[in-house]
Amino acid sequence: MKKVTFTLIAIMMAILFTEHFNSFVIGFSLAMIAVTIGYYIAYQAILKPQYTMSYLVLAVVSKLTITVAGIIGVFTSNIIHSPITFLVAYVLFSVLITYLASTYRSLQREKKDNQQQEFLRTGLYKAI
Repeated sequence: MKKVTFTLIAIMMAILFTEHFNSFVIGFSLAMIAVTIGYYIAYQAILKPQYTMSYLVLAVVSKLTITVAGIIGVFTSNIIHSPITFLVAYVLFSVLITYLASTYRSLQREKKDNQQQEFLRTGLYKAI
């Protein structure tokens, strides 16, 4: 149901903002880049737990830096004509990409746990 809701909202927003399409696309692109890089850095904390706090702070700072630099660059070069459309698209797709990244990570973790349980059921190894 959440997927359908997000898809309908994204399609509705794209239809409503067709006359400001460049603002919509730039907001979407900036959100996608900032959130993807932020989550990529944050998920590195799973691989090296001793540096968790450093990775999380670096992820927040990098997302903020990309967002601020992108907004400053877009507004100074007068690429967009509707700041409201840009900001709505940025917020909407930031939430959407966050949801998709979290869902993907959850499905990966669930699949890995199922494989481990299946491996333990063979009887060759005991659970610790």
